[in-house]
Amino acid sequence: MTKLKALPLFAALAVVALSICGPQAQAETKNHTKYSIKVIPHGGPNAERANPSALANGLYGVSQVFAYTAYPTLNSDTSDIWPCFASGGTVASTENPDCPTIGSPKIPFPAGGVVLGAYSYSWPLAACDATSTSSPVCGQTETWYEDDSNDSTDDLTYSIVATQGSATLYDSGTVDFGPNVYGGLSPAADVIIYGDQNFGNEGITAGPNNGNCSAAYNYPLTSAANPGEVYIIPAGKTCGVPTTGPVTLTATTEVATPAYTKVTKGTVDGVSCSVSAPCYTVKYTKKYSVSQKWTIYFY
Repeated sequence: MTKLKALPLFAALAVVALSICGPQAQAETKNHTKYSIKVIPHGGPNAERANPSALANGLYGVSQVFAYTAYPTLNSDTSDIWPCFASGGTVASTENPDCPTIGSPKIPFPAGGVVLGAYSYSWPLAACDATSTSSPVCGQTETWYEDDSNDSTDDLTYSIVATQGSATLYDSGTVDFGPNVYGGLSPAADVIIYGDQNFGNEGITAGPNNGNCSAAYNYPLTSAANPGEVYIIPAGKTCGVPTTGPVTLTATTEVATPAYTKVTKGTVDGVSCSVSAPCYTVKYTKKYSVSQKWTIYFY
């Protein structure tokens, strides 16, 4: 298995702004997928627009990439090297100070700045085909959107799927981050969801929810309420083996109202349910949604 190394050239996106940092939500499953959230509010002239009425009722895609990652190298506190979020400038920040300077000559990295691993269209198949559970991470997905929903009470959910022809190479299931604390911020926030990415069945041919098709995480629920931590509802897909050619990535971010159903017999995603130990499943009524789709190529 070929291991990709982080390139020496990185894309830097300077969003010079007051740095409001929402809580970093994370979800990690058996296939090593972890999703993190960071928030960067608008800066410059956009800072004067506090949830403008023309954009007050939705989620709007800003950017989406598949980038190189420095995995398995991590910061000393185990946070990811890339993307890194500046904590420089005069504004207090709780961000990891792993990007203290930028430029030549070096200057303090302005608060609100972001550095990404270089992203690419073409990727070597040998590096991205996860043939076992110990396969190195291939890259990192990063999706950015602007939240103009003004909805901070309904749940923020996320899913990302990779397909190649009729085959599924990755399916995150539905990741529920809990109440959408990023809705209604003033000025409106750019929300960045990012996570390590592999493709394929990890040598596990039996499905569903095999390999890089995620299994349940903290699900089913034990009560008819948000558990106060991230959970994942599996999609029930069976992951196949990637080949050379184009791969389509589709990320769907929603703000949705959850509805809970009590189950008192049988099993839900491998968990036994009974009257004395009931399970609760979740269905959603979509309020706001944004879909971000792009293509990469395995050679």
